[in-house]
Amino acid sequence: MSTIVWRPSRTRGTSPTAAAPLAGAPLPLRYMLLLGALVVAATSFGLLTEDAYRSVSALTRSTWRAQDLVTLGSVPLLLWVSARARSGSLTAHVVSVGTLTWLTYCYAHQAIGVPFNAMFLVYVTIVGMACFAMIDGLVRIDVVAVAPAFTRAPYRAGFWFLTVAGVGIAGLWLSDIVPALPGGLPANLHLAELPNPTWVLDLAWIIPWALAGARMLRRRHPAGPIVTGVMLVMLLILSIAMLAVTPVALLDGLGSNPEVRPQLVIFTVIFTILGALETLLLATTRKRLGASPEQWLRQGWWPQQDSATPRAPERPAAVTTRRN
Repeated sequence: MSTIVWRPSRTRGTSPTAAAPLAGAPLPLRYMLLLGALVVAATSFGLLTEDAYRSVSALTRSTWRAQDLVTLGSVPLLLWVSARARSGSLTAHVVSVGTLTWLTYCYAHQAIGVPFNAMFLVYVTIVGMACFAMIDGLVRIDVVAVAPAFTRAPYRAGFWFLTVAGVGIAGLWLSDIVPALPGGLPANLHLAELPNPTWVLDLAWIIPWALAGARMLRRRHPAGPIVTGVMLVMLLILSIAMLAVTPVALLDGLGSNPEVRPQLVIFTVIFTILGALETLLLATTRKRLGASPEQWLRQGWWPQQDSATPRAPERPAAVTTRRN
């Protein structure tokens, strides 16, 4: 029987930001350029078109416009870190995957949460492209090879942050949902009594990811720092987007609204604290990052047969019969 062999990448240390040709390159820059162009089109539509976000509350409209501003700013970041990743920077690659995670989360929310508009197919295309690039960038990292670089990473602090944040947000959403299950309606609904898309994405995806990352850190799993780093980048962009809601809402004239004003204060306080913690964890990890291996990216998603030892096609086993 032929054997599929995967040989781990070499672990010869280099600087975390040193340029080194990779055996398996990330997705080509033209892919990121196309994705970036679609994001620019979608965010420009949201910012410049008066009825882009119709049939929603004024605060929701301001929230989505603030999200558009931050997402538009993430495009040059994505292109820059993608170029740095192709030069061999593991740090830049993690930031690029985190940015792609944000785009997946953001436009999944737009695709299922925004009232139908001219950008619907663009939203869907961005979700597909960003999600594929996110998965590709994540699963092809050779986590065993890069594990020694994260020996001094803040494992305990990362574990507690992800655990508290994940459990806290889950409890917040479930406190709206569970009391309404016998036949009522939650207060935080979306359109026409539809569930809030944020509930779906957070409870089905983001919170499980955060808790899985926390468990990996606690068990010192080699994938823990990578999974957590990607999540922290995504959460930091989310925090910045939520902090941008306050100035956008004030420009939209919502500062005098007695119902909106307390929510803006809550947004500002909560996401200032979260953003500061996310920045601190990322900065500490970057400062403590050791030498990364020269080859930290695998060529594909699946193990491949060792090309150095080609094997002839296997002949079918001979069939024998025996008389009783």
